[in-house]
Amino acid sequence: MLKYSVGLDISSKKNDCCFSSIDMGQKVTVQSTVMVPNDPKGFNLLLGWIEKNHRQKEIPLVICMEATGVYYESCALYPFEKGYRISVVLPNKAKKYLQALGLKSKNDSIDSKGLAEMGAEQNLKSWEPMGKYFYELRQFTRQYQYTGADHCL
Repeated sequence: MLKYSVGLDISSKKNDCCFSSIDMGQKVTVQSTVMVPNDPKGFNLLLGWIEKNHRQKEIPLVICMEATGVYYESCALYPFEKGYRISVVLPNKAKKYLQALGLKSKNDSIDSKGLAEMGAEQNLKSWEPMGKYFYELRQFTRQYQYTGADHCL
């Protein structure tokens, strides 16, 4: 094995997950798939599932997901804080990659497998979260927008 890769297709309620490996012949093999809730309990289940499948700890592992609005952020942050390498790709890049593989169908399971293959085959840029200040500032600006505070002026 050269590398392990976990592909995550993120939605508001659930995450479709695919654990793959790539060998010396550059063949990507799906090891396991699972669906977990997109919440802290689901993130714990996800990490337990990854640990169960990541048998050879000396082999690098990457978790690859699309930047799907705000839904991916918590799912990316949780394993990042546990020391995992995360790669977040733009949806159009993932779509073009799947098209290049000849995958015409599109569903959550196929997307997670495609993201796992992408993570295994490519040396994707590692993701790091913004500073907590930026998340707090964004939350305040959203709260300001949704409370109609601009009508108070």
